[in-house]
Amino acid sequence: MRDVIAAPATGLDLRQHYGHHQSPAIRAGGLIFCSGMLPVDPQTGERRHGTLTSEAHVIFGNLKLLLESAGSSLDRLAQVHALIYDSIEYDVLNRVYRQYVANGPPARTVWAAQIEAGFKVELDVIAAA
Repeated sequence: MRDVIAAPATGLDLRQHYGHHQSPAIRAGGLIFCSGMLPVDPQTGERRHGTLTSEAHVIFGNLKLLLESAGSSLDRLAQVHALIYDSIEYDVLNRVYRQYVANGPPARTVWAAQIEAGFKVELDVIAAA
C-alpha cells in the first residue's frame, strides 16, 4: 500500500510546472519517499538559480514544507541522496547540510553530476513517517 503525498504548495508540484512524471512524495511502509527536490519557489514554481549555498537553503526549506505536510520532519530523515554539480563544492554542501541536519545525521550519499536545468544541487530523501 502506498499513498501519494500532494504538494503542500503549488510550486512544489513539478508535474504541473515542468511536466515531470513524478509525485512530490509517496508514503509507504512507514516511510516518506521524496522525489528529487530542486530549488524552486514553493508558491510559483519559479526556478531559483544561485550559488550551491542559496540553492541548498531553498531546497531544505521546501523539504521542510513537504515533510511536515506529510506528518514528518527534517529530524526524521533516514537517508539523503545529494547531487552536486561539482565535487569541489562538497564542503559547501556540508556547511548548509549541518544547519538543517544537526543531530544524528541520516545515511547519505553525495554524487557529482550534471543536474537538470543547470542547477547546482538536488536532494532526494527518505524520512520516517
